[in-house]
Amino acid sequence: MNEKLKNRLNTVKSTLNNLLVYVIILLSVASAFFIGIYYNKLIMKREDAKFKVTHVLKQNVNLAIDENNHLIVINNQTGDYTIYSDSIGKTIFKLYAKNVWGENNTITDKMN
Repeated sequence: MNEKLKNRLNTVKSTLNNLLVYVIILLSVASAFFIGIYYNKLIMKREDAKFKVTHVLKQNVNLAIDENNHLIVINNQTGDYTIYSDSIGKTIFKLYAKNVWGENNTITDKMN
């Protein structure tokens, strides 16, 4: 009877040890999951984009469009430049092209 009790006790101890290992693994996975979800809220602070409106004269800047259609505004005085997304570059180019060759052309306005 004493041996059966010792065997039972060893079985219960090994089962509790295995259960403890699984609980620790489960808790670490759950905590990693929640840390991953709330990382941006807890640690990362996002700054909202602040729009900066500057007025420049045409003779103070050069406009360029690179091979990826990004608009580049180059300050002639300081050499600093700002790169804008391709959609802005395409829009500015289309407006410029319409102004030079398109709808505002006096020859096509007189024909209509």
